[in-house]
Amino acid sequence: MKIGILSDIHGNLRALEAILHAFQLRGVKRIICLGDMIGYHHQSLEVLDLLMKLKIECISGNHEAYLLGNLKCSPMKWKAYFLEQVKENIPPEHLEWLVALPESLEINIKDRHIAFFHGSPWNPLEEYIYPDSNKFGEFAALQWDYIFLGHTHYPMLKQERSINIINPGSCGQPRDKDIRSSAAVFDAKKKQIFFIREPYDIQSTIKEAGLAGVSSDVIRKLEGN
Repeated sequence: MKIGILSDIHGNLRALEAILHAFQLRGVKRIICLGDMIGYHHQSLEVLDLLMKLKIECISGNHEAYLLGNLKCSPMKWKAYFLEQVKENIPPEHLEWLVALPESLEINIKDRHIAFFHGSPWNPLEEYIYPDSNKFGEFAALQWDYIFLGHTHYPMLKQERSINIINPGSCGQPRDKDIRSSAAVFDAKKKQIFFIREPYDIQSTIKEAGLAGVSSDVIRKLEGN
């Protein structure tokens, strides 16, 4: 089985559609999203529509927790995250779907134990595990064979003893100077991880975001700045 893993869509519908198409071409049979489907960009509700329609497995990120009031968010960040637009327009069924999301997920495939978090196993919503983190030694004591993390917007593949630690990067707002949408595919049969980068119509997304009132600082990140 091939599992597609994506994270940090952040209201970027075109980026999500590009990754879903790439998953389809690669024979992905199961898709798991590591949170932060909403925020930053102008199509958070359309992103939720698509995820719900396709019944994609999702866990919560910090942006969902901000919207639901489960984490505190300063007024400055709330504005930058474009969450007021989501709060004012979200349908009740979408809100119920978000409320029901777990903060982590564990699955077993071919005797491989796999865990999924937005942040980290110790702080599922908010901890950043960057590629240069000094915390990788602590992963060695954990019981999983594969651990997938999001939140940083940086693709990553690390190994600590027998534990593989993977971040698929950001689907909707990469921060590693590659503006293409980022995700990963886990081939459970071959026990291999593949990263994928997909182009999409960034200029149209930038134009629409500007018209919608998205922060100029957020828009510049789409251009790799």
